[in-house]
Amino acid sequence: MPEALPSNCFLPPSDEYAAYASCVQLEAIGRNWGDLASDVAMFKFSPQVAARVLGYALIHSPSTKGKACLAEDIISFKDDREFLAGLAYLYVIATFRIFKNPKGAVLSEPGSRPPFQVTTDNIEALLPQATASSSDAKDLALVRDNYRCIFGERVDGTQLGHIFSQSMTEHIAGLTDAAQRKLKWAVTASAVVERFTEISVAEELNRNNIHRAENTFTISAGLRMTFEGLRVSLHPTEPDEDNLNTYKIQTYPSYLKIDYGLPDQVTLTDATGGKIPLPSRRYFQLHDACAKIFHLSGAGDVVEQVFRDIQNVNVLAEDGGSHNLLSWALLSSSQS
Repeated sequence: MPEALPSNCFLPPSDEYAAYASCVQLEAIGRNWGDLASDVAMFKFSPQVAARVLGYALIHSPSTKGKACLAEDIISFKDDREFLAGLAYLYVIATFRIFKNPKGAVLSEPGSRPPFQVTTDNIEALLPQATASSSDAKDLALVRDNYRCIFGERVDGTQLGHIFSQSMTEHIAGLTDAAQRKLKWAVTASAVVERFTEISVAEELNRNNIHRAENTFTISAGLRMTFEGLRVSLHPTEPDEDNLNTYKIQTYPSYLKIDYGLPDQVTLTDATGGKIPLPSRRYFQLHDACAKIFHLSGAGDVVEQVFRDIQNVNVLAEDGGSHNLLSWALLSSSQS
């Protein structure tokens, strides 16, 4: 499903136009880094894939400032293939890492109260507690979403979904020393995401704020891993005064929409009449942009091949560390 970069859609003489032209030139190198190639994780992605990651990131960044920052990075080192390889690697790892929890899904904690106890009468008392309890967050999401999966209104086998799945303060490694020196700002996934989108996830979702209503939703069990794996996303439609919460459902590949019986679009509503905040449009927009970059560039194919390669290998150390950085960044934990 990877696609070659389309014609330059930016206007000259903008930085975005020049940066995109550099991506097209890098794409033409093909599948081999030549004398740069090594076992360092960032070279897992070929020049072709790296170029497409950066090119599609320029196209799909939800932030004008994010496009400008990325364009500046590219044109500042347009002839430095090692830097461009590292930059593309950071964008892939950071944007995938924020949606995929290496320790598994954020599970609801077992509680003593029966399910579906939340009512419109006790929402105000429960809302402040949701940041400390995924069980409370699940109950709030259920009542807000009318006890249905937001993707298709299924009522059976629903679970608590998170747009961002975890805190993003872990160090990103896997770069060469030279690339790391030039990318000092990109220490964590949250730093990369903030530069790309102007969303300060480290502040908005720190600690247990991961369970806040704006980051949670009700999803069927069969779709949760598909969402986390960036194979289904919600693309915001053009907003109007009456509705800011209508989304087109995108799947990768496209036939998954038929396989899962999903509608073309959904409109999110609050069944409590506005007492519980809806999931953040900004968060869904970023998830959708990352899904496009991930699959159109071919980075998704590389990631999934890594998964297959390590499926039967025990890569985790006793403390949750990993012996392979790329494996950690995608589905395991960082080096101890």
